[in-house]
Amino acid sequence: MPTQEGHGDCTTCDGKCCKYITIEIERPTRKADVDEIRWFLAHENIEVFIEDGEWYVQVNNRCKHLTRDNRCAIYEDRYQVCRDHEIKECEASDGEVEAVIFRTIQEFDAYRSRKKAKRKKARARRKMIAER
Repeated sequence: MPTQEGHGDCTTCDGKCCKYITIEIERPTRKADVDEIRWFLAHENIEVFIEDGEWYVQVNNRCKHLTRDNRCAIYEDRYQVCRDHEIKECEASDGEVEAVIFRTIQEFDAYRSRKKAKRKKARARRKMIAER
């Protein structure tokens, strides 16, 4: 639930930030990188996404310290990464973040095909301009 400032209120949240982890990965530029992303997506509860030009793998799996009522059972001794998570980064904030999300290998492959077609079209356009 967003507060007046538009940031999440931990007292009313359902623990969104405690139900996944994300790890930044390199933008795929080689065949091996593409294969690795396809491998990630072959696993359950995994997503890959692009946000602000950065690539991430997301593991959707709740923290074992999250209680049934979505509270932290070890709040006083919580991990530093949890302490560093700022309210302005909260998913309960209003305002949507623009991201490209891949939940399946097919979605990733379709994205790559669209990107490849755009690059091919742009090259053809540049070639046509250069020939004028």
